[in-house]
Amino acid sequence: MREFDRIVENEAASPSIDAHVSAFARIEAATPSKSFDLPLPGTRSRWPRFAAIALSIAVFTGSTVYVALTFQWGSIFQTLKEVNFVQVMGYGGASIILYWMIRALRWHLLLKRTGTKVPFFDLYMCTAVSLSFSIFTPLQSGEMLKVELLKKYGMIGRFPGYGSFLVERALDLATVVAIAGVSLLTAFNVYRSYALFLIFGSLIFAASGFYVLYRMRLRGRAQQLLDSINQSAGNLRGLLSAALITCVSWASVAFSWYILLHCGGVQIAFFKTLALMSIVTLVSILSLIPGGLGISEAGSSQVLIWLGFASTAAQTGTLVLRSYSIIAIVLGVGHIVVWKMVRQLRNRRLSAAPVNPLP
Repeated sequence: MREFDRIVENEAASPSIDAHVSAFARIEAATPSKSFDLPLPGTRSRWPRFAAIALSIAVFTGSTVYVALTFQWGSIFQTLKEVNFVQVMGYGGASIILYWMIRALRWHLLLKRTGTKVPFFDLYMCTAVSLSFSIFTPLQSGEMLKVELLKKYGMIGRFPGYGSFLVERALDLATVVAIAGVSLLTAFNVYRSYALFLIFGSLIFAASGFYVLYRMRLRGRAQQLLDSINQSAGNLRGLLSAALITCVSWASVAFSWYILLHCGGVQIAFFKTLALMSIVTLVSILSLIPGGLGISEAGSSQVLIWLGFASTAAQTGTLVLRSYSIIAIVLGVGHIVVWKMVRQLRNRRLSAAPVNPLP
């Protein structure tokens, strides 16, 4: 019952408990609907969406053709036979779970600043599920699913949820861009102009974010969302702590890639893996291709070749890296099953608990 009480401290009780659904409904009914509904994106013009889809199709087609024609498939299949896929699944899965736990910890701290208290187990399970399926969504936008899931289960409000999510996305973007810029200067020692552009771009992005948070004033629901973002970010010390966790989380992603590449026979240094991860991640996101299919393989193999690896080893390592997405999807499905079983168990325990009659 103590765990359930912590959930009730938020805007509603867990909807997996039928006995408390009506209480949640009364809270929602007592709150003006405007405070929870975010404005829908403008739909006056479909040209931007059409252009984005056309660009994704063009990039996907070009990269797929490049991979099909340039990869040395005979040598790759011979090398793949020597890969221990049991180690790939075991070590890769453990590193992915570590990444999900770090991300859940960051979200927990951001939500806590808004006064939202959610059990860490639910935050972790929701984060794991959303991150696993966001891999195959454009711009990894599927991660927003975690906000809607917890809102559906009555654990958070929409504004605190999306406010903290936008802070997470801003920190992720600034961190990956900064890592990519530093990597171009250190691991490659080339493209200095691009590297400086990325580094200064991340600094300008951070400065603009500070201005929006602490200076800009909007109206209506936009201001409510901005207030939630401001609460999530907190003061400078709190924002720096969230930024530090963000750096650790992306380092854990690079660690996952490092493990997978070594399992695939690519003996690469960790700082070079960090460079590979940041650059390929940026290219995959900007391509708007779900999961970076095609472009990720083409980009990873080319970057590994720039780092001095033979083309066969680079292409084999690239295909082993694709197992990261497959392992994440499998683990995501497993987390869904476990989370559902836990919620059902909570429901049974609360239903069986005696109800003290009112005096």
